[in-house]
Amino acid sequence: MALSSTQIHDLDYAIRNYSFPLDYYDYNLAHTHNPQKASSIRHLEAIIQSQLKSGVPVDTEQGLGNIIYWGNATAGYRDSRFANFRTRIGAYAPYPGFNGLIAGSAASLGNIRRLGYPGYSGISFVSKILMFLDPQNYCVLDLQISKLRRTGRPIPRALDRLKVYTTRIPITRNNELVYGLWCDECRSISQTYYTGRYRVADIERGFFELIKVDMAKALAIYSDF
Repeated sequence: MALSSTQIHDLDYAIRNYSFPLDYYDYNLAHTHNPQKASSIRHLEAIIQSQLKSGVPVDTEQGLGNIIYWGNATAGYRDSRFANFRTRIGAYAPYPGFNGLIAGSAASLGNIRRLGYPGYSGISFVSKILMFLDPQNYCVLDLQISKLRRTGRPIPRALDRLKVYTTRIPITRNNELVYGLWCDECRSISQTYYTGRYRVADIERGFFELIKVDMAKALAIYSDF
């Protein structure tokens, strides 16, 4: 199968019109002056990536906290999840394990989960860490994206093998493999239909947006690419 010109246009449009709150928490400001809003998703990426890669414990903590804050932006429980993270994360400072993974290029779903950080036990949020560290090669795999799964698809796709619980996607050997293949699929779509100009994270965001506005189109594109 191959995407039609209309499907290529539809996914491209969804990528360029990706819509998700750009909220982040500026720890230098009072709570009443938050959230702050990034000017674009690339701006938000730069803020959080800089924090995660800084090697400075306070900045590392802020980066991890901002992923919790951003990822729960549309949920009614964002503030309580964020507060819980801030209460519990201090026990892990100065985060030598996290910084060691980054320095050794060993960051992976399983390795990050084993650090035991609050809020980072399933693929949905651990994959967000990988995405912010390297959006060129990694993307998010959450419950929204898992809606692309189907059984009996003529040409099986990576997500068809994903094992999902009711409210979370566990990090298992199978699901780690699926995640890697999902990133490969996003990369292949970019290279095949967009001359590689989109990053892995961009393609995933296009699917995320399409699932919100037209699930049938999203499923057809994922099946046909």
